Amino acid sequence: MNQKVFVYDPTLKDKQSSVRGIGRYLQILKENFGNSWIFTDNIKRISADSVFINPFFNFLQTPLTLRKIAQKQIAVIHDLIPLKYPSHFPSGFKGSIYILLNKLALKNYDLIITDSEASKKDIIDMLQVISSKIKVIYPCLPKIFLEIRQQKMGVETGIALPNLPSNFCLYVGDATWNKNLVNLAKAIKLTNVNCVFVGKVFESFSGKAQMPVLSNRQGPLGGVAAKNMVSSFSNLWQKELKKFYELVKDDKRFIFAGFTPDSQLFKLYQQAVLNILPSRDEGFGFSYLEAANFSCPSLLSDIPVLKEISGGNALFCNPNNPQDIADKIKEINSDKNLGNKIGIVAKKRSEYFSSEKFKQEILSVI
Repeated sequence: MNQKVFVYDPTLKDKQSSVRGIGRYLQILKENFGNSWIFTDNIKRISADSVFINPFFNFLQTPLTLRKIAQKQIAVIHDLIPLKYPSHFPSGFKGSIYILLNKLALKNYDLIITDSEASKKDIIDMLQVISSKIKVIYPCLPKIFLEIRQQKMGVETGIALPNLPSNFCLYVGDATWNKNLVNLAKAIKLTNVNCVFVGKVFESFSGKAQMPVLSNRQGPLGGVAAKNMVSSFSNLWQKELKKFYELVKDDKRFIFAGFTPDSQLFKLYQQAVLNILPSRDEGFGFSYLEAANFSCPSLLSDIPVLKEISGGNALFCNPNNPQDIADKIKEINSDKNLGNKIGIVAKKRSEYFSSEKFKQEILSVI
């Protein structure tokens, strides 16, 4: 293609964003288009005859631009969870202004890409965008996951992991309200199993920081107990995190790994009895796809988006019922054949989200 494509990349200056969801999405964009597209954090570089992609259209931040700056502008909206649940994601006065401005800015975009049919429905319902202006393009896995699977690397290869219990559940993600960690913690206590938590936010639980920073994804394997956590959670976004901390502190069944690079994360998926994603809502659900790639069975919330992404190839629970979550954990934990069966069909499902399919669908809308 002769036309230049510019992608806004906040991770060039904001390293913290590289370990959140935007970092993962930019990672797969760069792996598939890095040789032909221009990734920049300076929108003044964008030429008027080009294509501009905003890979993380965030309604709670200052709009990147309020005007048309390229011949074709594409906004990627991963989900509208903060707008759907305002009482749990309070925007405040400044945030309310940003939401209004971003709704105006969105009118200058020619197309919206989103990660699931469930998110598309939310965009139509909440933003009154016509269906033809929205394209669902499922993300794919980063290449390292596929390379590891193709090489058939075993758990004994690569970087050694710290000592872990023989049986453990795995949670990979952040700690916002929609992740439902309080009910997960209650379920873990009911089942009396071990659970490893991977995500930047959980580094605080091992005493590495004074205050947790709500983020999405992983960093070096840390301690095994919730220590030295401050008691002041002033941010309303952190109310769920505070409740979770109160439930898990000093409980050795909860193992906090912190940020874990992909070169180590795959080993956790290979060793885990199951991956758990008990979310109240999601835009996609990356940990399901990552786990499925290594035949790790997943326990998912019985919500439309996770049924869509998994194609039904998982065990499902009621996210509002800790006892049901616990019963389903016990079901997989006690039945190895069931876990293997779910893992096999999940792996087959993961092949649907190929990098080739992702690349071709992106190119088709450009």
